[in-house]
Amino acid sequence: MKRSDFDSIEAYKIYANYIAQVNDIISMLPKDDVLDIINEIDSHIYESFICNKPIISEEERIKTVICNLGAPQSYLKPVIAERQLRKAINKYNILGILRGIFTLLLTGGQYVAVILAYLFILSGGFLVIAKVFYPAKTGLFIEDGNFIGLGYLAQINTEAIELLGYWLIPVLIVSCVIFYFFMTFILKKIMGIKIKLNLKNRRI
Repeated sequence: MKRSDFDSIEAYKIYANYIAQVNDIISMLPKDDVLDIINEIDSHIYESFICNKPIISEEERIKTVICNLGAPQSYLKPVIAERQLRKAINKYNILGILRGIFTLLLTGGQYVAVILAYLFILSGGFLVIAKVFYPAKTGLFIEDGNFIGLGYLAQINTEAIELLGYWLIPVLIVSCVIFYFFMTFILKKIMGIKIKLNLKNRRI
């Protein structure tokens, strides 16, 4: 909205102060994301602002709109996390993806299954390292034809047999890489669907 959209300078100051708060919170995002979020909020404020035009004063209207929106911090944290997660997904940055998902979990996002999948991938990397330093205790173990476990075992019976040996390392690396790209592809699709729904519902 512009100054010309307001008859009251006080109403414009309330609006401008709110937009300045929003801008401060999202300033770490890329410029395109900042403009996109500002435009979405601005559009929402404008549409809500003109609805009550014949009823109450501009000051009361803009206060009501901003009150209904709430403090920027309350709804922008998950927005920022989702934007950062989307950026990490596009770059296949696993640490950025985990950081973004964890932030969304803290803000109420429902990504538990996804973060568990990425933690499973990281555990595969740790097993590769463990196999190098603790080869006798790391691997795929069976005993008397029964599966015992896959991973690092602190205590192993003498009858237990490790099936893969050092083949465990390339098997884990290939499996983790395939699973990582698969999970990132799935997460990218999920984020794409969510973005479309947000735009359709005109949510910020």
